Amino acid sequence: MKNYCLFISTVLCSFNLQALDVTGQWRAVLDVAPEFRIVLALKITEDEQGNQIVMLSPNQSSKEMIPEQFRLEGNQLSFEDSHLKASFSGTFNGDKLVGTFTQHRPLEVSFTRLSEQDIQRLEHERQWFGDLQLSKNSTLPLVLNIAVVAAGYHVTLDSPKQQSYGIAVNKFTLSDTRLSFASSMINANYSATWVENQWQGTFVQGMAMPLNFAQKTD
Repeated sequence: MKNYCLFISTVLCSFNLQALDVTGQWRAVLDVAPEFRIVLALKITEDEQGNQIVMLSPNQSSKEMIPEQFRLEGNQLSFEDSHLKASFSGTFNGDKLVGTFTQHRPLEVSFTRLSEQDIQRLEHERQWFGDLQLSKNSTLPLVLNIAVVAAGYHVTLDSPKQQSYGIAVNKFTLSDTRLSFASSMINANYSATWVENQWQGTFVQGMAMPLNFAQKTD
């Protein structure tokens, strides 16, 4: 599987929201290539120091940056950064923000403002890291990326050692005590129980193999 490197960053700056209320959490799924999609997240807040915008990709790493150019005029939002060779230009329309994200090539993107119920699920948004036990002396690192989108989740699986990223997960369930997913792309499934601050379970791909997921500790 190809390894795609896209805009992965956090944007922080001040601007004037004017009369238009665009504050909130905005999410979009960007179609990068067949069978490869990433989530773009936009958070717009207002405080005593002004208004701020934060942008990140929850199913990838997030590196902070301040764009060289940023503008919000009326219902038009745009930013540009020459270091990342990335730009965005879009229009707010109610709970939608539709525009074009460009990095290497232009891609149409449509953000949706998250509902209160969606925002409650943000506590589940994170990356989980595990080592698949292939044999007694062999393991394969895997990363489970859980991102919240409007009315659901967008979940992907990474295998860094194999340089395979953004493996589509097409079935996913999560509760306080149980987690499961399946990927038809690699013909695999996983089921786990929450035990001692980690997901302890079994990964099945031809054969059943132990796999525990935990948060990364620095």
